[in-house]
Amino acid sequence: MVWRRMSVSIPHDLAMPSTTIRVPEHLTAFTVYPFCEQLQKQRPTEELVFDFSRTKTVEPFGMLVAASEIERCVASHPEAKFTCKNFQHMTYAAHMGFFKSFGLDFGRNPGEAVGSRNYLPLTYFRSTDLQRSAIYAGHDVGDEVEAHSKRLTQTLVGESEGEMFETLSYSIREIMRNVVEHATVDQFGVCAQYWPTKGRAEVAIVDRGIGLRESIKANPHIDASTDKQAINYALMPAVSGKAFKGARRLEKRGPWTNSGFGLYMTNRICRNGGTFFIASGDTGMLLTSGKGGKRYIPTCLNGTAVRLSIRTENLGTLKDALARYRADGLQIQKKYEEIVSIDPSSASLMLSDDFDLRGWDRLLSNLRMK
Repeated sequence: MVWRRMSVSIPHDLAMPSTTIRVPEHLTAFTVYPFCEQLQKQRPTEELVFDFSRTKTVEPFGMLVAASEIERCVASHPEAKFTCKNFQHMTYAAHMGFFKSFGLDFGRNPGEAVGSRNYLPLTYFRSTDLQRSAIYAGHDVGDEVEAHSKRLTQTLVGESEGEMFETLSYSIREIMRNVVEHATVDQFGVCAQYWPTKGRAEVAIVDRGIGLRESIKANPHIDASTDKQAINYALMPAVSGKAFKGARRLEKRGPWTNSGFGLYMTNRICRNGGTFFIASGDTGMLLTSGKGGKRYIPTCLNGTAVRLSIRTENLGTLKDALARYRADGLQIQKKYEEIVSIDPSSASLMLSDDFDLRGWDRLLSNLRMK
C-alpha cells in the first residue's frame, strides 16, 4: 500500500474551497458501501476533509474496506489537500491500524499492534512475499499460507487447538489461499475480532485484485458476464477459473492442488448459525442459515471482500460437519463432472491434520490421475 501522509490539523483559511465527507456512524459490512460510492464519485477539489464526528461503531470488515477506499481516494486526487477532523475518540480503530493505513498519523501502523486474544489488527500481506518465502523454504505456497493462518488464529483465540482454532484457521487459510491463487494482486488485508461473551467471531479479508468476474471467466464452460453470476458460480463446489475440463494441468500435484472448493466449504461453515458475506464489483451476497438465506446487496468494489461471521456455540464437531459438507459438494460436483476437473484429495476438502504435508509421495500414489 502506498501511504501518503495526511495532516492532522484543520486549515484556518475559511475562504479556501473545500469538500467535507462525513464518515458514517457505523463502519460495518452493510453500511460501508454507500460511503465508498460517495468517495468514488468525488470530483476534483482543492481540499477534502474527512469528518469522523458521527462515527461510533467500527468492525473488521468495515475498517478494511473503508481504509482501502479512503487510500484510493487520496491517491486519485493528487490536486487536493487532505485533512481529517474529529477522529480522536476512535482509539480502538487507531490501535487496530485503521488511520495509518490511509496515511493519517494517528494510532498504530497496520500490523504494528501485537494483537491479543480477541482481536487481530489490520494486517497486510504481499502475495510475492508469501511465494518467495515458500520457495526459500522449499515448499508450496499453500504451506506458507497455512502457517500464517494458524499463527493469526492462535493470536485471535489464544489457543492452538480445539474446534474454534480449527474452524478459524481453516477458514482464514482458504480465503487467503484463494486471494494468492486467483486475485492477481500483490497486497491484501486481514482483520478479525472475537467476542467470547457474544459467542461470535468476525474475520474480514479484502483485496483490490481482478475480482471474481474476471477470475471466473477463465472457465469457458460457464457464463460469468456479471458480478452477480460470478459470485454465485464462485461459491459452487469445483467451479473456479482453474478447476475445469481442459484447463492446463500443473505437473506438481498434492494437497494444495486447486479444486475450487475453498469458498464453498467456508460459506457452509459460516452459515451454521452465522453469516457469510462476499462482495465483488457491484454485487454483494449475504448468506445465512435456513430458507431464504440469500440476499443481494449493492456494492462498489474493485476486487473482492469476504466477511466470515461464525457463531462459536454452533461449531459442534468440525470434522463431522466438514465431512457432510464435503459429501454434499462432491455430489454436486459429480453432476458437473463433464465440465469440471478436480482432485478429490485437495486441501480445500479437509483440515490440515487430515493429511501429512510431508507425505506427498504417498498421497500422489493414491490419486486418481486423469
